[in-house]
Amino acid sequence: MIEIKPDHQCVMRVVEGSLTDKSCIAGFPQKVLQIFADDANWNQLLEISVPFSQIKEIQKAMIKHYDTSAPWYTDGWLANDKNTIICAFGADDGENGKIFVFKRDDKQTYQEITDYAVSKGIPKEQVDFL
Repeated sequence: MIEIKPDHQCVMRVVEGSLTDKSCIAGFPQKVLQIFADDANWNQLLEISVPFSQIKEIQKAMIKHYDTSAPWYTDGWLANDKNTIICAFGADDGENGKIFVFKRDDKQTYQEITDYAVSKGIPKEQVDFL
């Protein structure tokens, strides 16, 4: 198991439209990675730099608020180690926001995350963060 300290900086990708309250990311550096012209609900894919402790706040703001029962997720990496990957599911995933932390080359854990996401109703093609 990889342990991350609360103050470690993380670079996370989050769909802006997944957040019911954007104030959880307002004070952190952001970069627009993609604009979803085909789906106004999703709005933009953002890259944000946050301390690991802030991920729980983001998870609380990522709740089901569209016509799907699948939870949202955010993914990223440690700012000083792009090989340490973080995948955090919304707090409404049935497990209070499960967080996976693993090394990029750990294909077994990536498969476990994919299986977990699919079991929660997320289409497999959307679990493409590696």
